[in-house]
Amino acid sequence: MDDFRLPHHDDSDMPDGGAPADLAPPGLRHLVDAVLDDAESIEDQLDACDAYVVLVFDPATGAIDSYGPFDGTTALLDAARRRRGLDEGDLTDVAVTVVRHHMPEAGENGAHAIAS
Repeated sequence: MDDFRLPHHDDSDMPDGGAPADLAPPGLRHLVDAVLDDAESIEDQLDACDAYVVLVFDPATGAIDSYGPFDGTTALLDAARRRRGLDEGDLTDVAVTVVRHHMPEAGENGAHAIAS
């Protein structure tokens, strides 16, 4: 399974404000390239699940926030946006991760359980 965690980076030395491509893990770099080349191709590369959720973990407070559910492409783009925002706020120790979401099985009455 590819590691979807987005690395934090200091892009202050980059002329265009972007990070060099070699900072991203190989699995993530491949997925981001696919999104930019052909948004539909990424769906075939992601594991089968109902949706994706972006998790944000702050090790200083122990807080975990989740955002979604999203389709795969939207989840990766949302995670990248959140990572950039955290980096701009000098919160480089906060982890941003994309995880698979699986809907619970429907109950006897056909209704899905919902938990928050």
